[in-house]
Amino acid sequence: GQSAFNSERPLDVQPTQTGGVARGGQDDLPMGKASFLDKVIGKAEKVIGKATQNADRHEAGELREAGGKKAVIGEARAPHD
Repeated sequence: GQSAFNSERPLDVQPTQTGGVARGGQDDLPMGKASFLDKVIGKAEKVIGKATQNADRHEAGELREAGGKKAVIGEARAPHD
């Protein structure tokens, strides 16, 4: 079956050795923490991404919802989804 470890993901998001996921699979990043606003914006981006069939937008929403804005821009890891 498909999982985060063996499927192609948008935005070059990959699992890290230290836990979670990050853009490029970078292990040396801190774990991000989503604020309440990040969770709201992330959920909206996920819905918009699904509705418009935009995989990058959906993935960005998942990262923001789990790891905050820094996870989306590649400065933090997000908890594994």
